[in-house]
Amino acid sequence: MLKEAEVFEGGIHLGPVGGRIVAEVFIGLLQADPQSYVTRQPDFTPSLGPVPGEFHMIDLLTFAGVGEKR
Repeated sequence: MLKEAEVFEGGIHLGPVGGRIVAEVFIGLLQADPQSYVTRQPDFTPSLGPVPGEFHMIDLLTFAGVGEKR
C-alpha cells in the first residue's frame, strides 16, 4: 500500500487499493456494530446533497462548512 501511495499519489494519499481496504474496514466495523447507524437504520437514504438519494463526500464537507457547494 505504501508503494502504491508513493507511485500514484506521491506518498501524500492512499492509492486506489489502499483506499479501498481502509473503506472496507470502516464499512465492516459499522456493519458488525449492533449500535451503529448502519445497523439500526438500514433503510437510511442521505439527504444532504442537491440530488435526493445521491450523496458525495463534497456534500458532507459542504455541510461541515469546509467544502464548496456544487
